[in-house]
Amino acid sequence: MQGPTQRWISIKVHGAEARLRLLDEYSPRSAEALWQSLPIATQLRHGKLSGEACFLDVDSGPLLDLPAEPELPVTSIYRGYLVLTVLPQLGHAELLISYGVAEYRWPTGRRYVTPVARADEAEALYDVLRRMFSEGVKPIEIRRVAA
Repeated sequence: MQGPTQRWISIKVHGAEARLRLLDEYSPRSAEALWQSLPIATQLRHGKLSGEACFLDVDSGPLLDLPAEPELPVTSIYRGYLVLTVLPQLGHAELLISYGVAEYRWPTGRRYVTPVARADEAEALYDVLRRMFSEGVKPIEIRRVAA
């Protein structure tokens, strides 16, 4: 018997592109909601408090139907991981991707997120994300990768 089919997404920022595998085994509801929300095209910003990570807001779609409590609560955002937090009080969800050492934080302290996808090789993307600290906002596209 074969295991479940792996699903992949593509993240493209400022000419750099990386493939990430959805983490269905860790957070199936959140991964499915992300999958159903694609494609996403918006602005990516560098996080001020979370370390080496950039974030984007999602203002509509299935991600907003998830509960605010994380499906698999973590605070550390390891390099190459895409994580999710749902913020009903603000009317959006946030996706963050780390290019180094990161932890999800607000001015009031640490908060929890759910890991939803992971990149294995994404050096060109990490370089762009790192430069965003000084270069500022860039457009981002997240799409499904055909099987």
